[in-house]
Amino acid sequence: MEEQLLTVRVGSYLFGAPVTAVTEILSNLSVTHIPQTPELIAGVAVVRGQPLEVWTLGAPLGLPPKDVGLALRWESSRGVSLVAVDMVESLWTPGPPLSRDLWENLIPQAAAPWVVGAYRMESEWLWAFAPDLPDRLQASVLGSGRVATG
Repeated sequence: MEEQLLTVRVGSYLFGAPVTAVTEILSNLSVTHIPQTPELIAGVAVVRGQPLEVWTLGAPLGLPPKDVGLALRWESSRGVSLVAVDMVESLWTPGPPLSRDLWENLIPQAAAPWVVGAYRMESEWLWAFAPDLPDRLQASVLGSGRVATG
């Protein structure tokens, strides 16, 4: 059985987050912006006394800046962070992903490092986030081109 995906929207884009990586959906966050940070970092939010970085995917996708209203608490090898989304839609169990050669030229270029699969969900594309999405975002900010593993 394929792993379930939590379907979310970032602007008009539909993404799927692996449910094994997302531990919580948070709303009404108070995000403190930190000056001179890369556009992928919305700021820091304190959740139950723990400061967490908040990643935002809008700017690389060409979307206008907006306040973070909803975020996924995401666990990866480097710890816990938050990934801002515009809307959470549903849980979905996909079939086998489409062959990469069918979709690799259709995905927004900025999102290509974050995506590990693509599906057709009704009449639109669903892009499956990598389970280590925050690690990949950090690697792109650091410009290393590879994911930190420890």
